[in-house]
Amino acid sequence: MNILLFTADDMNFDSSGVYGGPLKDLTPNIDHLASEALRFEFAYATVAVCQPSRQTMLTGRYPHRSGSKGFFPLQPAVRTLNQQLHDAGYLISTFGKSSRHQPADKFCVDVGEDGISRHPSKLAEATRKFLKTAREQDRPLFHNVNCYDPHRPFIGMKDPADLAGGEAPSRWVKTEEITTVSGFLEDLPDIRRELAGYYTNVRRLDDTLGAVLKVLVEKCFAENTLVVFWAGDHGMSFPFAKSNCYENGSRGALIMRWPGVTKPGEVDHSHLVSTLDFTPTPLDAVGLPEIPGVDGRSFVPALKGELMPGWDRVFTFYNAAFGNNRRSAHQTKRAIPPNSRFQKRQRNSLTTLRG
Repeated sequence: MNILLFTADDMNFDSSGVYGGPLKDLTPNIDHLASEALRFEFAYATVAVCQPSRQTMLTGRYPHRSGSKGFFPLQPAVRTLNQQLHDAGYLISTFGKSSRHQPADKFCVDVGEDGISRHPSKLAEATRKFLKTAREQDRPLFHNVNCYDPHRPFIGMKDPADLAGGEAPSRWVKTEEITTVSGFLEDLPDIRRELAGYYTNVRRLDDTLGAVLKVLVEKCFAENTLVVFWAGDHGMSFPFAKSNCYENGSRGALIMRWPGVTKPGEVDHSHLVSTLDFTPTPLDAVGLPEIPGVDGRSFVPALKGELMPGWDRVFTFYNAAFGNNRRSAHQTKRAIPPNSRFQKRQRNSLTTLRG
């Protein structure tokens, strides 16, 4: 079986339509994928900043056990999902964020490019070529597409024609469309303007996902590919979100389509999963040995519709910013009853525990 991991950068869990986003018809491709797949209501990033988050995702180890407590390379003894797949014969790509996978030799990239991650058409063409190579070599593939959207800079911030380093999106969100502001942000004109830019980037992300998934269908790979859409590596780049242990920093959107296994349109409300659990899960799904010493656990039973006891909490951390200045924090996220008063208030009220 092939694996497609598609990640968003700096995207809040509730930005897409299927997760209750505030703008109608903003994310048709994400919403359509969810209609064909299993959507997790409670999925978390272990670390709310990109490099340690992504290196946690691809090792299954907590940051203090991998060496990646900030923007640091993995320790020599740490093994990655990429190494495990490559040794099993997988062809591996990494498009975007490759500088956030260190050291490079641990990620076994056969094909990759960074400069096209805000370009839906270029990523579609790169996907087309990658699939062709895998077919010619008769190898399974791990296609890792890391879209830079909706990371800053936001579209239209410098001037009305500013594309923030990428292609034009299929829709531009206007400031007057921002009629509500999330409760963790101040309702100010400049915030609304920036949110309009942010949601325009979200639309381009959706364009990119749609372009890549279209190529899977075009090249007859859709029926034998496990598709994982994880948004984001952490929350949006606004106060009380990215680079914190608050709910809006760590909660993500996770949609998984496993043909013949996941039920179309299903929603998992029962399990708290995290990026820590990603590496064990696809290895389990494709029948490869687990990596010894990982902290994460496979949630393949949940993909099959089974209830997994004990998946009622996750741990989140924040250790260092881009300058690698230490500012340790941690938090435990616990399961909460659906529609409870706490659930409705949680995104604004969770407390960061400072170490």
